[in-house]
Amino acid sequence: MTEEKRLLIYLHIPKTGGTTLKNIIKRQYHPKEVWFHMEKDMIPKMEKRGNVDQLKCVGGHCWYGLHEYFEKQFQYFTMLRNPIDRVISEYYYILRRPNHNAYPQIKNMTLMEFIQNFSLKSSNQQTRRISGSIHNPNLDHAKTNLKNDFVVAGLSEMFDDSIFLMKKAFNWQDISYSKENVTQKRPAIDEISKDIINELKKRNAMDIELYAFAKELLTEKLESLDSVSKQELELLKTSKYS
Repeated sequence: MTEEKRLLIYLHIPKTGGTTLKNIIKRQYHPKEVWFHMEKDMIPKMEKRGNVDQLKCVGGHCWYGLHEYFEKQFQYFTMLRNPIDRVISEYYYILRRPNHNAYPQIKNMTLMEFIQNFSLKSSNQQTRRISGSIHNPNLDHAKTNLKNDFVVAGLSEMFDDSIFLMKKAFNWQDISYSKENVTQKRPAIDEISKDIINELKKRNAMDIELYAFAKELLTEKLESLDSVSKQELELLKTSKYS
């Protein structure tokens, strides 16, 4: 599949390093070739914008199945995150932002109340989006989609490795970055009560399994790199911390 014919679809799962990744992506393409507003009203907005044929990469807080709106061949990529940490981060992220559309509903909620009342955000959200079934997440479908249609399914906890694989897969150039949109003033996982952690584990059993599956796929891709690419990756990682 040539660079000109394929459409890259970035499935942005909230609180997985997406703002940082989008800034990297934007540097790789002309502004007319990228569209990052793929949400509920995405298609009318995109059609109003025009120049659909010029698009090389689209994305947003979307779900698997977005490719059905386009005639081009497609390839997905995404970033996942430890499911327990992701939900905690999303709760505190919303709580610190009065302009967020969910803020009025959760501003007086505890973390446990958020988990129990916002299932679309707090339970198996990664499986929901990757399986393409928001209200009835299907783990088997999510695994199949990851394996067959996602060129790279990165992990926030392995961000450098993940963007390096994207660089190789999509012929990106400059992948330098600084972290953006980081949730401030939130407790670490080991500071959260065991009752809340257990509730999160129960409600995110599919995401936990999907995350482990994604990590296996990512590890396989990293191990299959040729020796030159492995050296390039190590140089990238050491240069960031030297």
